[in-house]
Amino acid sequence: MIRFFTYSQFHNKRPVVGSTYLRVNQVMKYWPESGLYKYGENPEVLIFQKVYASADYKFPIHFEGIKILDICDPDWLEGVAIKETVDAMDAVTVPSKTMQDFIIQLTDKPVVVIPDRFDMEFVPSPKEHTQKAKTVVWFGYSHNAELLQPACNLLNELKLNLIVISNDNPLLFRNPNSINEELYSFERYDEKNIYTKLQEADFALLPKGFRPQDKYKSNNKTVKAILAGLPVAHDKETVLKFLEPNNRVEYLESNYGKMRQGYDVKKSVDQYKLLIGQIKKIRT
Repeated sequence: MIRFFTYSQFHNKRPVVGSTYLRVNQVMKYWPESGLYKYGENPEVLIFQKVYASADYKFPIHFEGIKILDICDPDWLEGVAIKETVDAMDAVTVPSKTMQDFIIQLTDKPVVVIPDRFDMEFVPSPKEHTQKAKTVVWFGYSHNAELLQPACNLLNELKLNLIVISNDNPLLFRNPNSINEELYSFERYDEKNIYTKLQEADFALLPKGFRPQDKYKSNNKTVKAILAGLPVAHDKETVLKFLEPNNRVEYLESNYGKMRQGYDVKKSVDQYKLLIGQIKKIRT
């Protein structure tokens, strides 16, 4: 019996947060032996997704079966004491190499990169590019929209429309020196139609982060944009480059196939099965 105990369960989040959807719900769909943990169960394997031990909560310490901690955010930067939980685990999984490099400093347990991956059943045919770009899109949690601020003057100069797809409207146009209101539009994030909404733009604009947590971030937004058929611009040079359709087509010819092949969520199931097999050998 394989069970996930998720951040969304522990904190009673409805609907589930993005990390639970990406790293648990999608994985369980292709792993029939797995499911969500229910109180009172005693599974062979329990995967704690962003669930940590604390002063008054010791279940991750006392559970005696195979234990894996899935850390998908740099929660230690928010004051979460992760080491006690890491010490109690048989292994740790993370979504990025930079996070792996940090966690391996804390433990001699296996620390495995399992990227954020996607259910290819819901990925549509990629967008086709034939016209000069008129619209860019940014998507993510609204508190991260501040990363767009340095790019707004360029969008105004080029008269590029900006679609923001998020859980809440960050109202960027209200900020000083920000996007002109007539160029700005907001769409509420919905996993059911996210690819269709992304394809309303010509390319995605995902500026590189400048905050301490950004270096640990997963590349899941870049991958999702490419799966929708959108090139991803990170700076002024790539914004100017992707104005032209032939450059967007060339980018996708180089990257789309890699994303389809490397980021199928079924590969995450395979990685977990391999890791659990390795842990069983170590325990015996």
